[in-house]
Amino acid sequence: MTQDATEGTTEIRIERLLSAGVEEVYTAWTSPASMARWLSPTGQAEVEADVRVGGRLRVVMVGEGRRIEHTGEYLTVEPPHRLVFTWRSSYTGERPSEVTVALSDEGGATRLVLAHRRLPEATAAAHEGGWGAILDRLADDIDERSTSHGR
Repeated sequence: MTQDATEGTTEIRIERLLSAGVEEVYTAWTSPASMARWLSPTGQAEVEADVRVGGRLRVVMVGEGRRIEHTGEYLTVEPPHRLVFTWRSSYTGERPSEVTVALSDEGGATRLVLAHRRLPEATAAAHEGGWGAILDRLADDIDERSTSHGR
């Protein structure tokens, strides 16, 4: 975690090496059906995604008896390597936070780097844990799909 004293916010950064190619991982981040399987630390998600600059994103995380709505807007869409979107919920403060997902090829696997900026300091650790669990679920989803498709 890094802190921005001028904004009074915190940035988290999480990396994973995923066992699929960049295109497959990018598709996982841009297909609402795929995102619904893993874009929540527990349970499932209801996802609406208009993946284009200016397009809207809505994710409702459903699990453990709770529904947490997140909304955002795509700021950067660079297939298949980079997505940047705003991320707003009751846990991100008054200003929207910003999520960057960067994907790079690493010998047929994909290095995913997620950075979440402009988080209130009080919720940064919870977001770090939440994104960590979400990326673990993404990795599991990719592994399950590749096993069921004979890879």
